[in-house]
Amino acid sequence: MEATTAPSTVPVESTESKTIADLLPKAAAKYADRVAVKYKDKASGGWRDVTYREVGEIVSEAGRGLIDLGIQPGDRVSLLASTRPEWTYADFAISTAGAVVVPIYPTNSPEECEWVAGNSESVAIVCEDASQVAKIAQVRGNLPHLRHVIVIDGSGDVGDALTLDELRERGRGRDEAELLARAEAVKPEDPFTFIYTSGTTGPPKGCVLSHDNYRKILTSVEQLGTLGVEEDDLIYLFLPLAHAFALLIQLVAFDVGTKIAYFGGDTKAIVGELAEVKPTY
Repeated sequence: MEATTAPSTVPVESTESKTIADLLPKAAAKYADRVAVKYKDKASGGWRDVTYREVGEIVSEAGRGLIDLGIQPGDRVSLLASTRPEWTYADFAISTAGAVVVPIYPTNSPEECEWVAGNSESVAIVCEDASQVAKIAQVRGNLPHLRHVIVIDGSGDVGDALTLDELRERGRGRDEAELLARAEAVKPEDPFTFIYTSGTTGPPKGCVLSHDNYRKILTSVEQLGTLGVEEDDLIYLFLPLAHAFALLIQLVAFDVGTKIAYFGGDTKAIVGELAEVKPTY
């Protein structure tokens, strides 16, 4: 009988973060001038690049803004938006501030949004635009823990929602050391994200995933080459970031210092965008 051997591991460049909370600050420092994000500029129709240093600045300002709003370590913050760069910025800002990310599918009804935000006892929610803010406005009376609504795209009727730009402006008034201290204080066993099931057998149930869980998965897939993502790759991402697999792709990309091109939001334009950016993944 042939002996079987375990898959060999290969050295992989990574941030060597201990949790997801300190991953982005380390990536911004380590890969500073590399391109982290590519996105379609709706005004010009061209693709714009954002470096790791620039992403680090955005996330730092947003994270400090969350602290300024009174978000405490361990607080849950919901994220109701489609796959776009700002989803990633908000995700890392929440984690770096020591809070817990609670993704909500952007296709959810107001009642489904209410269940996830309410069941998780989210104290804040980041919405994509006026249409998503409207869903929360319909059910806000049933969300006693919800104190803040933040909106990425502030055009239209967003009520009293704070825009992401305004959140970043608030963050600039606080010391960056305060945010870094928050990130360093996060322990591997602390919850990183609650990902809710589809609810096919009843109300969706929140799966609590720790920082250690995702950190060890990152290390595993990087060393074994399971995903095949390397530094020189260009990832084209259109899968929903509210789902565990797309989130894994995002985290691996930032951990190894590669770049993500985010689809422009229209599924009918995906084929054309693939021809434009020529992704390897």
